Amino acid sequence: MTANHRFFMDNDILITAAGGFLGKYLVDELRRTLPAEPAPVLHCAGLSPFNDYTVNLAKEKFEPRRKYRTVFHLLGGCDDGDLDTLNVTCTRNLLDSLESNPPENIIYVSSTEVYGAEEGVEINENREPEPTSAAGKSKLEAEETLRRWCGSHDVCLTILRSPAIVGTGMRGMLRRLVNSIYRGNYHHIDDETARLSVVHAVDVARAMVLLQGIAGTFNITDGVNPSRHDLVEALACRIGNKRVYTLRAKRARLFARVCEFIPLSGYGRKSLAERYRTLTFDNSRLMRAIDMKPTPVTDYLKTHDYDSDSL
Repeated sequence: MTANHRFFMDNDILITAAGGFLGKYLVDELRRTLPAEPAPVLHCAGLSPFNDYTVNLAKEKFEPRRKYRTVFHLLGGCDDGDLDTLNVTCTRNLLDSLESNPPENIIYVSSTEVYGAEEGVEINENREPEPTSAAGKSKLEAEETLRRWCGSHDVCLTILRSPAIVGTGMRGMLRRLVNSIYRGNYHHIDDETARLSVVHAVDVARAMVLLQGIAGTFNITDGVNPSRHDLVEALACRIGNKRVYTLRAKRARLFARVCEFIPLSGYGRKSLAERYRTLTFDNSRLMRAIDMKPTPVTDYLKTHDYDSDSL
């Protein structure tokens, strides 16, 4: 069932980490879709002075000046820093801040890391989370904290589990991949056929806006789950049509064994094995819930007309 989105958009909104990578896309989407009349108030909470609430949620809570219909909780991390603090402590301090005036909806961006899967095909939300990484464990704890609080305060909770997100300012695995392509030290392997789930930040922002008022946990992907080869070619196209050469599998295995003895090489038998693992997630629950068709990431990277205003 699709929510009455106009009803939810006509009310005030609070965003954490609005100036971050994903926050910029969400603010852009909200400004594009917010009704002119009545105009909702859009407030932000974060470290930078431009925020309406300048607050370090890792250490403190704040006092909201009004009741918000929807809170978009984007603050967190999957790659660098103290992930327990970023994902769990910040979430607890946000909820403490909202205690006296709970919103009607909270939308939280989590991660497919919570599943703890190294490989698998079309993993859906029914899979029991068994996180193994620090990111997965802390994201799952944040999810559980939100569920308990929202359940006791009668707040509609939406959790969006995302794989690696493509976009300007992306981090983690995709940033490392782009850097490797740019430096010319990434190579295809002639027999690799693995596929992986990715999604563009534009579609994550669109989904968050459309999910207001719809409770549940949803995977989000671009719906295509490209091969690593196709994703790399699309990224190479985006950064100036860099040429990516192909290694024969036998040579790639030999190179991996040699690199085991080179400290900080970033390549070895473990990383080679990862190149052959397919890891994809099923987004059909999300597609049934909202009227949205994600854009294939590889198409976006190759065809989007980037200009000075593009994110």
